[in-house]
Amino acid sequence: MSTYTYLSELGRGTFGTVYLCEKKHNKMKVVIKEISLENGQLAVARNEVNILKTLNHPNVCQYYDSFKRNNRFSIVMEYASGGNLHDFLRGRRFSNDYLHPNLALNIIGQVLLGLNHLHSKKVVHRDLKTENIFLSGSMKNIVKIGDFGISEILRNDAQANTVIGTTNYLAPEMCDGKPYDMKSDIWSFGCVMYEICSLDRLFDGTISEVVMAIKSGQRKSINVDCYGKDIQKIVEMTTEIDPVLRPTTVNLMTNAIFVPTLSQITLNLGNIAYSRC
Repeated sequence: MSTYTYLSELGRGTFGTVYLCEKKHNKMKVVIKEISLENGQLAVARNEVNILKTLNHPNVCQYYDSFKRNNRFSIVMEYASGGNLHDFLRGRRFSNDYLHPNLALNIIGQVLLGLNHLHSKKVVHRDLKTENIFLSGSMKNIVKIGDFGISEILRNDAQANTVIGTTNYLAPEMCDGKPYDMKSDIWSFGCVMYEICSLDRLFDGTISEVVMAIKSGQRKSINVDCYGKDIQKIVEMTTEIDPVLRPTTVNLMTNAIFVPTLSQITLNLGNIAYSRC
């Protein structure tokens, strides 16, 4: 930590503690995730770094550096000053302030672009949720997918088997302990879409209630008068029980509802320079 100044603790999770720090030579704010190596977590830490090194996209939190010190492994990443999407949506829910359709589509589109980049690198996130989607930029209008602590690279069309992630966003094949692939992220993306439009989770309640609801095939509807039937159809497509029936990120990006928004997002993001550590 001699290169960095500790500012505050941002949070604690299963795999480590996250700190807001400042690089001493240029005062640039960064996030440092410290992972204790006492419980054999070195492989987990190195897996996260290996994944982060493969990713380079405006809608994905940028990796800067990693180092080992005092039986702790630290990962230095981009700091998203606008907080996470979950807290942003919660604030809107408390005031019953639904997002304008254009803003909702913009956020959804940026998540889709980031997720497409992950999948193009054969990375399955495995814990895509609003808490792991961050807001950045001076207007908090740049969306970034982060927290790759339980992500995995699937090579040669392989599938994963480990049941891991947050229950409210888990695909049914994961709930059943079946093999899964990138289509499990598509399910989670559909849950995120619903949450952005409804300011509420698609599946909520106790773990057993959530699992039963996920496997039932029943879906709640967004406000189609506000957001349109096409968005509801995409929520339903992405949360098909059978993963084979779910679209890929490429399929979604060519959907007419997304094309104008994605074109504008790509144009805007092209004018944003990456922050270098």
